[in-house]
Parts: sequence; structure tokens; C-alpha cells
Amino acid sequence: MAMGWGQGSQAVKLEPAVALGAHPLLQPADWHSTNRQQEREEREARRRVLRESRKPLYDLPVDHMFEIPGRPNVVLQIKNYMVPNAAEGRQRARSDIPFLFKAFETGQAPPPRPGTKKAEVPRAATIHEYLDWTVTASEAEDPDELDFGGFRVVVLLPRFRPQWPPPPPVDNPEVDYHYEAPLKHKGLMGAPKPPVPILAAHQKPICAATIRMGPSWMEVPFYATQESRRNKGHGRALLEAIEDICRALGIPRILLCSTDDARTKATWQRLGFSFVTQDELHRLGVTHHDLLHMDNTVQMVKDVPPPVPWKTLMLRHGDLKQRMYYLPPSHAGSLPPPLVSNGVAAAARGVAKKPSKPAKKRPRKR
Repeated sequence: MAMGWGQGSQAVKLEPAVALGAHPLLQPADWHSTNRQQEREEREARRRVLRESRKPLYDLPVDHMFEIPGRPNVVLQIKNYMVPNAAEGRQRARSDIPFLFKAFETGQAPPPRPGTKKAEVPRAATIHEYLDWTVTASEAEDPDELDFGGFRVVVLLPRFRPQWPPPPPVDNPEVDYHYEAPLKHKGLMGAPKPPVPILAAHQKPICAATIRMGPSWMEVPFYATQESRRNKGHGRALLEAIEDICRALGIPRILLCSTDDARTKATWQRLGFSFVTQDELHRLGVTHHDLLHMDNTVQMVKDVPPPVPWKTLMLRHGDLKQRMYYLPPSHAGSLPPPLVSNGVAAAARGVAKKPSKPAKKRPRKR
């Protein structure tokens, strides 16, 4: 349930759509159904199809920084919190992106402590457990359980932009540290050319989302921004990065789970999302158990737009070199708003910076 720019969840009660047990799929009344074995076989066959469709997402490099054209102040990373194991990955995720958990867990009842009587009896799964299972991509061990496998976490980090390049090492003064060797997927996602200067980040992520690939869609159930960074365009920038990932993987649409409140839904509608019914999902080839479902949420869909035709220019001043992106005048209308309004960003976007008013001269006293 994406929260727009990461608004808190105090106003909306979010609960898993199914309950009882660890993360079961069937209600108790269905456990003795005559069709249970057939349903289990069909569900397992469907999951084999989904697992196969997720492999291209697994091939994308994790922990590598990608440049987002037109967004000079942030970099993109894909995180895999499945390794080394679910317990350590969960702790690392809660340390790296605490705002993602806080946005959905605030005001929600936590799970019982392990070893207590409440933890042993069948109970409703909590949003805390849903988040833990999602970020660690926990595979279902039984067809009757919900499947959280296949997830990756995408994050935005503040980009470190040195004013001057660092000196080369003494042992190899010919190395040019402004360029970065291209990776396997460098031509498919991120900026079309190597970043100049090289990408470096400082501080922790400021925006995060969980994504999972299907046969013809990208699922985005959780989406949040750090409280102090909201309303500055970071959520829009991360959406642009997710769209770039979709284009690299040949995915035509994004399926988003949004909280069912007017402000959040209006935000996603401004970004091109529209509401989708269960019948429409079936026409898109999405079955009921393909996606994570939560109470007090709505499903939304957006077709992935074509890539923006960015052009590049190189700024040079002495030893300082910086590659920047701009749009030709014929495509200026499709330009996303800048993350930070400054002279450099305005110049790169072909926008004239408004000159400041000259100071008024005081009349001299005689």
C-alpha cells in the first residue's frame, strides 16, 4: 500500500487481508473443502510461472548506483535483503530504511513476542510481519501460505557532488576517476552515458519502495519517503527510476497498492495512475493471489511511458568536469520538475533563471 510521499498511517487502519497462522492463504472454512487439493495444485503451478517471470529482476545488479537523467541530486540503488539470511536482512533493512517501516507501522499493533502464548496460537498477521516478509522476499513453504518471494527494494540516496575531483593515487596518476566502467545493464537502465564525476552517495536512503516483477507487470505494494524529505520531488524521482527499470525489463505497466484515502489517491492520479477493478486485473492476466492485498487499500495501474529523449552536455572548468542532461525545445513539455530549484538545474533544463532585482539606491543627504 503505497503512501504517496510516505505520509504516516495513523489516519488509515492497514491490516493484512488474510489472517490466521503465519501467513496462510485459506480460511478455516476452506480447509476441508473437497476442491482443496485441486486448488493447491493450481496455485503451485501458478507460482512456478511467477517464479520464472521474476528471474530478469534478479539479474539486475544490487548495491550498484545508477544515475537518473535530469535528477542530479540523487542516485538509485537496488537492494537485496534476502542475504545472508532473512533475520539479518530484516535488521539491515530496518536500519537502512526505517522510514518505510514507520510510515506503515505507526499506530498498528505489533506482533507478539516469540515464545509467548499469543505467538503460538493462530492469529492475524500484522503489518510489521508483512513488511518483514516483503523486504526479505520470504518464499512460501506451503501452497496454502501467502507468497512474498521475488521482491527487491529500490532506494534513492543523496548524491555526493564534489566541487573539485580528488587527486589520483600516487601509484597510478593516469587513472581518470571521472568515469565508471559500464555494467551489463548499463545500456538498459540509468543514464545513457557514464556519469561524470563518478557516482558517490552520502547519508542513508531518503526514499524507498518494494517492487516485484510479474509476467507483464511490476508490483509496488510499499512506497515511502523520509519525513524531512517530503514534498521535494523525491517520490516522483523514484517513480521515474521504477519506470526505467520496467523499460529495461520489457514490463508495460505498474500495479500499485495505494492506501484508500483521498489525498494519497489524488497524488497517484496526478502521476498517471488510475483505479483498476478485479475484473480488469483478470483481463490483464493477474490472478487474485498474484498480488499482496491489504484492507483499506485500492489497486491502481499505470502504463509505463516511453523514455525521455535526454541530450547531454559536458561542463568543463579547469580540472572540473560534469555531465549534465537537458531536453531539446521540442520535448520541453515532458520535463519533470526539478528536485531542487537552483541555477545549475535551471540551466541544464533550458530554463532561464529570473534575475534578482537590483538594490534600490538611497538618496544622498546634502
